[in-house]
Amino acid sequence: MTTSNIRDAHDRDTENEKWLEGLTIELRLLDVNGTRIGDAVATAREFLVDSGALAEESFGGARHYAADLGLPATAGASKGVWGAALRSGLGLLGLMAVTETVVPLTHQTDVTVGLGVLLITIAVLAIIAFLPRLLPTIIVRIVSHGKVRAFVEGAAVGLAVTLVFVLLSLWSADRIVFSVPALPVFLVAVVLLIAPPLWAQFQHSYQDDPIVLPGSASADTPRTSIGIRLFLFATNWLLVILSVILCAFVLFMDTLAR
Repeated sequence: MTTSNIRDAHDRDTENEKWLEGLTIELRLLDVNGTRIGDAVATAREFLVDSGALAEESFGGARHYAADLGLPATAGASKGVWGAALRSGLGLLGLMAVTETVVPLTHQTDVTVGLGVLLITIAVLAIIAFLPRLLPTIIVRIVSHGKVRAFVEGAAVGLAVTLVFVLLSLWSADRIVFSVPALPVFLVAVVLLIAPPLWAQFQHSYQDDPIVLPGSASADTPRTSIGIRLFLFATNWLLVILSVILCAFVLFMDTLAR
């Protein structure tokens, strides 16, 4: 977008704020800490206000500018991403195991693991393993294409994957790989399901590494609103909440089938 396309100062400032938001995201994806991000964004904003120029024309794309800054990454940040992926994988594995064992547990029978369930479990864990590499692309796509379009695309992908999993389950319904007692599997599944969100709840703050503007301290950053706190809490415990809903649904369907 060139200067001739900007009708007035308000439109220019709007475009610049979008660019600065993109710069913040790109620096976060590069694992730069909040203080350095605050310095970089404040410096760019000050230049844009003084010059009256467009950020895209002055600095180029936000991704290239963030890379050109060469700011150091926070130590151990990549390990944190992989740790989060590992916790998500364990939680999802626990969710799948709980839903598979709740009915056999009530009937005091063994859990039979079919070929389809085994293949789906391996596929889900593989997707989670690659998620840290895909996450930057997903976030940038959400920012560039808008939340609505990103939601529609995500829903379409999720529907396609679910359809493949359903067809795979139907194909392998009678192919039993092994059977195990329900109670030990259920207990291990509950631990896998609850341990990751418990660890995350007590090990991380809702405001870890805030973006600090020059001249201010970390204590001066605005407190996270109650709505955001509730959203983060629900996100952290999402698999546990989902497991309760799924178990209730499975038990209800089992009751109807009797």
